[in-house]
Amino acid sequence: MMQHRARLRAEHYREIATRFRLMAEIEPLASLRRHLRRLAAQHDELAAGLETAQPMNQDSPRAALR
Repeated sequence: MMQHRARLRAEHYREIATRFRLMAEIEPLASLRRHLRRLAAQHDELAAGLETAQPMNQDSPRAALR
């Protein structure tokens, strides 16, 4: 269940990153274009972190939070 949610969140972050890149492509102002690309990269990093996160086992301290 948790892995499914993490995968969905990762997909969502990737979609947002794509939108930021598309916005950057049409943005005439260089500083804003750079900012949009940074936001895209940050969202890609968030997605990658979710995709590579180790699944929690029942003995982990965070398992109690589920």
